[in-house]
Amino acid sequence: MTADSRRDGAAVDTRKVATFLVLAFGISWTAATALYLAGVQYDTIASTVLVVVFFMWAPAVAAVAVQLWSGEPVRAGTGLVRGRLRWSALAWLAPVALLAATIGIGVALPGVSFTTDYGAFLVEQGFSEEQVAQSLATLEALPVPPVVLFVVQGLVAGVTINAVAALGEELGWRGLLLSELSPLGFWRLSGITGVVWGVWHAPIVLQGHNFPAAPVAGVLTMTVWTVAASPVFTYLTVRARSVLAATLFHGSFNAVGSFSLVYLTGAGNLLIAAVGVAGIGAALVAVVACVVHDRYLADERITTGEPLSPWG
Repeated sequence: MTADSRRDGAAVDTRKVATFLVLAFGISWTAATALYLAGVQYDTIASTVLVVVFFMWAPAVAAVAVQLWSGEPVRAGTGLVRGRLRWSALAWLAPVALLAATIGIGVALPGVSFTTDYGAFLVEQGFSEEQVAQSLATLEALPVPPVVLFVVQGLVAGVTINAVAALGEELGWRGLLLSELSPLGFWRLSGITGVVWGVWHAPIVLQGHNFPAAPVAGVLTMTVWTVAASPVFTYLTVRARSVLAATLFHGSFNAVGSFSLVYLTGAGNLLIAAVGVAGIGAALVAVVACVVHDRYLADERITTGEPLSPWG
């Protein structure tokens, strides 16, 4: 049975979805457990590489395996196609607007303020006094404001190395899972994917990823953010008719969004991180923007709740 025929009959192949989730969670959580037992320290180059290879790429491995097992084409079933490049380009740039919204919402939170004290941030990151001095001298010598350099670097990373890492997740979540859940319509599939995506992060969040000072509360916060942000990922993917849009959005977001920790101070990651409270607010603003575009500007609406045809 093809994905298109399932959409016509408004039915989800629950067996295929369950098989995919078991594989994706099984591989990722086993890898996370192995990293923990091996004593791999969080926030090192080694841990980053291991997390990307063995944790983040598990959904992609599971998606490919399930497609092959089902006898269905991998690219067609996961949206790994060219699609509408203008929407993929928009997805690549959109995290810059999300960063601005995160900072704007962040400064409205109690005790939080805007800062350009780069030295204090570098000290928090463990830089030595000499390294901080050298870094500040480099920033002062720039012909443009430091934020311009940060954003450009983030966008370059988003379309290169970060995109490679993000594809490991997106080929599963906004590829196979979006395709298989498309009969449920925009909002239901986005909600289910958001919950799955958030819970999937739990093992590495508990080990200190994103919220090292509050790992348990971080699991809940991360899940709230994934649920809030999931409609944006869905919208960009369906509009682009390609999983590449979600990949570029995810890659740039991971690079650009982290700068909220540079420009916001007075609170911990739970509040000011791109996946914290401020980021949740920014994601909801982005969802509103998607709905406004869908209702008033788009030629064809996709947020109606009707079954989707994500790849055109």
